[in-house]
Amino acid sequence: MNKIVHIDSNIFGATTLKEINSPEQNNLALHVCIHPEDVLKNRHRLEQETLPLSNWVLSWQKHTANVVRVYKEDRGKGAYEKESSILNTDALYTTDANTLIGVFTADCVGLLLVDESTPCVCVIHSGWKGTCQGIVNKVVKQLIAENILHPKNTKAFFSPSILWDSLEVGMEVIDQIHQLDFDVEPFIRYMPHQKAYLDNQGINIQMLKNNGITQIVESIWDTKKEKEICFSYRNDKKTGEHFTFGYIKE
Repeated sequence: MNKIVHIDSNIFGATTLKEINSPEQNNLALHVCIHPEDVLKNRHRLEQETLPLSNWVLSWQKHTANVVRVYKEDRGKGAYEKESSILNTDALYTTDANTLIGVFTADCVGLLLVDESTPCVCVIHSGWKGTCQGIVNKVVKQLIAENILHPKNTKAFFSPSILWDSLEVGMEVIDQIHQLDFDVEPFIRYMPHQKAYLDNQGINIQMLKNNGITQIVESIWDTKKEKEICFSYRNDKKTGEHFTFGYIKE
């Protein structure tokens, strides 16, 4: 399966990509699909390269700042049908081995956090709404407080997302971004007619740095521009999604 492999040590993590000739172009998201049976075909393909589908745990994302800890007892939630997903949640983390967690994104940021010393895996979905709520900052602070993530040991990997040159927003979004507790001006390029370009990935990178995380692999893939390998709602209006996931090996 076409994917970006972020890490392959005692932890495996990757982001799947669009495949023109695969069912639903390799969409793995049941909550945005045309034919659920095709999405399950894609999931079954990926399980051959990772863990059995019965070991997956997925959330139903709603652009919140909510985070849930996943245990081995949660395995199977959201794996075969969207109705059993962990609801109203945009970040998951686990310290249990052989438990695959992931988030779905098109233009939004998908973020994989890994601390191999714990070990711990965390996945976060952050579109501009999640960024305005500071989901990355909230999750990282919580996991540091729980002594699960250690900033010096933590590695961060970004999925493809809509990048600065393509993410045009209105001033109502910029007003919300300004509510964050650090200087966001370096991540905004103002345009005429009450519009601006926003560096969503850059703001989330800054949140990581503000919490002492410096081992960061940002994405160079702009979903709006890379039409052959990236899903983009702004391009297609109705689209599949990338899957950014990780798991701790037994």
